[in-house]
Amino acid sequence: MKRDSRASDTPAQEDYKNEEHLTVPASMSLNLPDIANEAQKMAAQTSVSGRRAVSRGTMFLAFYLWLLSGAIILSWIARRTDFFPGDRAITHQLQKHRQPWLRGLLFGISEIGFWQWSTPQTIGIAAIFWSLRFRLEAIFILLTTSSNLLNAILKRVIKRPRPTEEYAKVVRVINEPSFPSGHVMHYTNFYGLLIYLLATNWRSGKLRNTLIGICTALILCIGPSRIYLGAHWPSDVMAGYLYGGLWFGGIMALYLRIKAWLHPQIGRVPEIVKPLQQPESAESA
Repeated sequence: MKRDSRASDTPAQEDYKNEEHLTVPASMSLNLPDIANEAQKMAAQTSVSGRRAVSRGTMFLAFYLWLLSGAIILSWIARRTDFFPGDRAITHQLQKHRQPWLRGLLFGISEIGFWQWSTPQTIGIAAIFWSLRFRLEAIFILLTTSSNLLNAILKRVIKRPRPTEEYAKVVRVINEPSFPSGHVMHYTNFYGLLIYLLATNWRSGKLRNTLIGICTALILCIGPSRIYLGAHWPSDVMAGYLYGGLWFGGIMALYLRIKAWLHPQIGRVPEIVKPLQQPESAESA
């Protein structure tokens, strides 16, 4: 009877083989493409289907449209007066709170809206979406910067002066018109689109809900922050939310139209635009 050669292994040899078995190959070392692939898989598994994202997004669009009817009236009044009723009273009421923590918080919320911070932030977050294969979403994140162009045009047309030390405490003097608030318009579009994309493309989860909460807080706090720092009157801020919402509604409408085209109920999309489709989710598989 032939003897099994494996039976002749000594305990030392067995230990050596076990050690060889446990050795991590060099190929399993940190590999950035593998990490990116895993992140893409996780994003696909936690997202909803493209068609459901379109359905959810339509409800958001309807909510925004009814908020925007007063923008033209506000602009007409702002061009003809330096103050709206309540502008100075609300500003003085906010600025009488002098707690250092409040001042630091509102200053920080406002500071990230200046171009030195907002530009790399916008590019960086768009790059994250692109790397997760949400490429249409990445393009629209970059498109939110177009609200800055609308803001510049409105300011040049309306030419409303900013608050001065005569009427409010001004932390930073900004030599450009005041109406509407550019920070508020930017936050409404940029962080608003992030809320929209997170809410409509991913299922509820701790990370997703935390990010939505942070973005919502930034949008709600940027208005009071600009008033507190003496950069804008309350009416500037109100107009910023309205015009920002108006522009955001247009961006959402365009996004939904393209998204629906990329994820049709029937038929196929041209091969050339297939890279813009979001990854297939577990729900649609």
